[in-house]
Amino acid sequence: MNKATFFTGQPIFNQILSLIPRSLVAQLNRKYQGDRYCKKFRSYDHLVTMLYCVFHQCSSLREVITGMQASSSRLAHLGLTSTPRRSTLADANLRRRADFFQDMYHSLYHRFYGGLPDSLKGKKLLEKLFIIDSTIISLFSTILRSTGSYGLTGKKKGGIKAHVLMRAKDNVPSFVWLTEGKVNDKKFMPLLQLPVGSIVVMDKGYLSYKQYSQWTKQGITWVTRVQSTARYTAVRERELNSSQLQQGVEQDVEIDLGNPKTKHLNPIQQARLITF
Repeated sequence: MNKATFFTGQPIFNQILSLIPRSLVAQLNRKYQGDRYCKKFRSYDHLVTMLYCVFHQCSSLREVITGMQASSSRLAHLGLTSTPRRSTLADANLRRRADFFQDMYHSLYHRFYGGLPDSLKGKKLLEKLFIIDSTIISLFSTILRSTGSYGLTGKKKGGIKAHVLMRAKDNVPSFVWLTEGKVNDKKFMPLLQLPVGSIVVMDKGYLSYKQYSQWTKQGITWVTRVQSTARYTAVRERELNSSQLQQGVEQDVEIDLGNPKTKHLNPIQQARLITF
């Protein structure tokens, strides 16, 4: 594949913004009335500002605005005519609906999906491999409540939790669900719509025997780490082949996962416990 020369001489940020059609911004703006009662700081300006915040890993409004003011001579390349004030950005974050940015991401994802990498090693496996995880973005507790223990002061910061589904082949999120930081990870699992034959990988925080059972019935393979408190019964030990031994597999056992005393609440799962 030849190296693209279309963007020669353009700043990288401007190259990225050029991939976002203004017509799409206008379409979503009409849908959500994003510029209603706005005189200067319009939806596109807000989008550019938030992208600047992400790319420069800013952690406060002051950091965003100060950084943009320091680069004010280059704002014309970004399509901005002036730097917003902190109060203006704060008001826009409060007033403008998050759905505008959500639809923007999904629209761009579908628009450029065909250009995502398709020549990776293990393509057949990556086609059906999905990864789920979550991360917490710290905020004031008056905005969104967080999880975890309290600090020495008896307080803890709030946060927003991003639950993410990523297709390994694409290496970009295909589904994102935003909640308060205190929401348990397993609440995300029933929202997923995975094709038959998929393999979903997650950490041990996603513990739901009911969801495991549904995935098994749907022909979906799930892979996770076993919790130290998990109850299971060994059924049969599988013989290891040379390939498994080379990969460091020490034991491969078929198990019944779950507590027989609570099987009316959490169904027993037939699974494989592989030890490395």
